[in-house]
Amino acid sequence: MNLTELNTISRTGAFRIEDEGDGIARLVFDLPEEKVNKLTAAVLEDLERILEAIARDSTIKAVIIWGGKEASGTFIAGADLGEIRSVTSAADGSEKARRGQQILGKLAAMPQVTIAAIHGNCLGGGTELALACDLRVASHSPKTRIGLPEVQLGILPGFGGTQRLPRLVGIQRALPLILSGKPQTVAQAARIGLVDRVVYPDLLRREARALANQALSNGGKRYRPARKRLGLLTRLLERFQWGRSIIRKISRRSIRKLTGTHYPAPYKALDSVIDGFGMSLGDGLANEASLVGDLIVSPIAKNLMDLFLASEEARRGRRDESQRDSCVISMQGSAPKARSACGGKGRVALLGAGVMGGGIAALLVQKGYRVRMKDITSEALQLGLKKIHELLGELQRKKRISRREASNHVAAISVTTDTCGLEACDFVIEAVVESMEVKKKVLREVEERVSSSTVIATNTSALSVTEMQSALANPARLVGLHFFNPVGRMPLVEIVRGRMSSEGALRAAEALARDLGKVPVRVEDGPGFLVNRLLAPYLNEAVRLFEESYSPVAIDRAARSFGMPMGPFELLDEIGLDVAAKVAHTLHQSFGVRAKPPESMDRLVAAQLLGKKSGKGFYHHRRSVLAWRSKLTLNREVLGIVGNGGKGFLPDVEALWMRRLVFPIINEAARALDERIVEKASRVDLAMVLGTGFAPFRGGPLHHADAVGLKEVVAFLEGTGEERHKPCELLARLAREDVRFLSPERAAVAVAHG
Repeated sequence: MNLTELNTISRTGAFRIEDEGDGIARLVFDLPEEKVNKLTAAVLEDLERILEAIARDSTIKAVIIWGGKEASGTFIAGADLGEIRSVTSAADGSEKARRGQQILGKLAAMPQVTIAAIHGNCLGGGTELALACDLRVASHSPKTRIGLPEVQLGILPGFGGTQRLPRLVGIQRALPLILSGKPQTVAQAARIGLVDRVVYPDLLRREARALANQALSNGGKRYRPARKRLGLLTRLLERFQWGRSIIRKISRRSIRKLTGTHYPAPYKALDSVIDGFGMSLGDGLANEASLVGDLIVSPIAKNLMDLFLASEEARRGRRDESQRDSCVISMQGSAPKARSACGGKGRVALLGAGVMGGGIAALLVQKGYRVRMKDITSEALQLGLKKIHELLGELQRKKRISRREASNHVAAISVTTDTCGLEACDFVIEAVVESMEVKKKVLREVEERVSSSTVIATNTSALSVTEMQSALANPARLVGLHFFNPVGRMPLVEIVRGRMSSEGALRAAEALARDLGKVPVRVEDGPGFLVNRLLAPYLNEAVRLFEESYSPVAIDRAARSFGMPMGPFELLDEIGLDVAAKVAHTLHQSFGVRAKPPESMDRLVAAQLLGKKSGKGFYHHRRSVLAWRSKLTLNREVLGIVGNGGKGFLPDVEALWMRRLVFPIINEAARALDERIVEKASRVDLAMVLGTGFAPFRGGPLHHADAVGLKEVVAFLEGTGEERHKPCELLARLAREDVRFLSPERAAVAVAHG
C-alpha cells in the first residue's frame, strides 16, 4: 500500500487514504473549506479515480469510508443542490444521474470489502454511497441520521437509492424512507436492516476495523451479518408481480392522502421502486435515471429547491469569524455583542405562562435550556405547567422522547411570581398578553432585574418593537422574536429589528432560534411585520367573498385544491376570530383603506363565534365520542350575521376566488419589499411557506407571481376597480418593465431601490 502515491490522486483535495493495518485502508472524505461533505461533480470524478487506484492495489483487502467532518456532525450531506438546481434539460439530468450511478457502481464492484462508517448526517447521495458499500456501521448519536430526502425537493434518489435500498431491506421497509423523505434515526435504520452494526461514536473507528476483519475472515465480500427475515406474506408480495401491484396501489392511495396530486416525485419514486424490483439492477438504474431527468426540470422541483436553498441561507445567517456559533450575548457599553455560548445551553427567562409561553418553554427544555418561567399568579403558572406537560406527553406518546426525558425536561423548568432568579438568565423572552402598556410595564420590570449582558426579546405578533424600546433604559438590547402557533410544529421565527435594536442582539436572537431548530427570517419593525401583514388581505378577501354570497365550504375547498394546508375560513377558526379581528384593526389603522377589515368580522366576534376556542365559528368544532370523522360542518348561524341569511350561495368560480385571495398577497409582498421590511424576495416566499403553509410546490407567493406573469396580476387587480386592490408602485413598475421578482432575484431589488 503506497500511501504517498495514492494520496496524490485527489485533485480536489477532498480525499486522503490512511493505513489502518492488516490490509485495511481508511478513505477519509474531508472536502476542503466546506463545513459539510457534498458530492459535487468534481468530487465524484475524484472519487472515481481513487476507487480505480485502490481496486488495482492488491495489498488493500478492505476499505473503510469515513466522513472527516466530525465537528459539524456530517458524514455526507448529499449531492450539491446548486448543481442540481442548474440543470435545464431532462437529458442532462438523466445523464448526471447515470454518471453518479456509474461511479457508485464502481464502488459496489470493488474487489475489496467496503464499509461505510457513518457518523452524523448521511443524506441523499451520502446514503446512496453507503448503500453501494458491502457493509454499514453507524454511531449511536443524535447527530447521526440516515435518509433519502430527494422527494422533498421534487426529485427522487438518482444515484441508485430506489434500487439498492429495496434490494437490501425489502420494498415495504424501503418505501417509507424513500416516499416520505424523512431521515431515520440510527435505531430505525438498524431495525429495517439499513445498517449492520450500531456502536458508540468513540468506538466507531475500532468497530469498523473489527467488522472489516470479521468480513475478511468469513467470505470477504460475500459476508453478510444475520438479519431479521421478512415475513412470509411480505416475501410473497414482493417476489411476484401481482403482489408488487398490490403494494403500488396501496402506496399510491397513501401518497394521495398525504400530499394530494400536486407533487409528482413520490409517485415517480414509487414507480421506480416497484418497476425496478422486477428488473435487473442495470435496467432498474436506467429507469431511475430517466425518471430523475423528467422531474429535475419541472417547475415544482425548481420551486422546492429554491425554498430549500433559501431556508439553508436563513439557517446559516450572517456569520463572520468573530461571531460564529454565537447563541448568547454580552454587553459592551450600550451595544450587545455576540459571544459563543451555545455549547453550555444557558438559562432563559420566560415571561408569561399562556399558550405561547408554554409552547416556547417546552421547546426550550427539549433543546437543553433551563427555563425560569414567570407569571403574575400561581394559577397562571399552574396552567402553563399543565400545557407543558400536555406537549411533552404528546411527544412521549409518539415515541419522540422517553418518559425519563420528559421528566428531565419538566425538572429543567422553575417558576416564580416575582423577578427572583431572573438575574442568572442569559436571555429573556416576553410572551405576555398583546397589550402595549402591559408589555412596556413587564419589560421595564425585567430590565431592572437582569444582567446588563442579557438580551430581551418580545414575542409579539403585531405590536411595535420600536415603541416598546422606549420603555427601556438600554433599548438596543430589545428585539422581536415572533414564534408562530403551535410553537413545536411551526418552523418559522420572525426576528424583528426595532429602530434601536443592535446587530449583536439580533444575531443572538437568530442564533437562539437556530439552536431551537427554527428558521429565522429577519424583518424590520412595521405593522404586522411580514407574515401577518401578507396574510391579512387573504383572510379579509375571503370574508368579503362570503359577504357576496359565495360558499365558505367551496372557497376552503378551492384553497386546498390550490395547495394550501387549510382554507381561509378553517384558518380563521384556528387562529380565533377575535385575534384575527384585532390584528386586522391594527393594520387598518396603519395602512388605511386597503387593510380595512370586513364589517361582519366584528359582528361575529360580538356573537362569540370565535372559532375553535369557543366551539364554533364558521364551522362547528364539537367534540363527541361518536365524532370519528374530522370533517367540519358549516355553522349556519354565520349566514344571518354575515348577511347571506340562508338565501343560498352563488355558483362556484374557483379561478376568480383564488385570484381574489392570492393576488392581494402578492401586491402587499411587493409593498413590503419596496419598504425594505424584508431584504429580498426569496425571504418573502420562505416566510409565507413556513409561516402559513402557502403551497410549497408553487414556491411561495412571489414565485407564483412570476409563474403567472406580473402583467396578468396587475391587470386583474386593476380590473376589480377596488381601491384596496390598486397595484403598488413596485409591482406596477416590474410588470411594465417585464422584470420578475426572482430569476434573477436581484433585478427586482434593483428596480425597487435604484
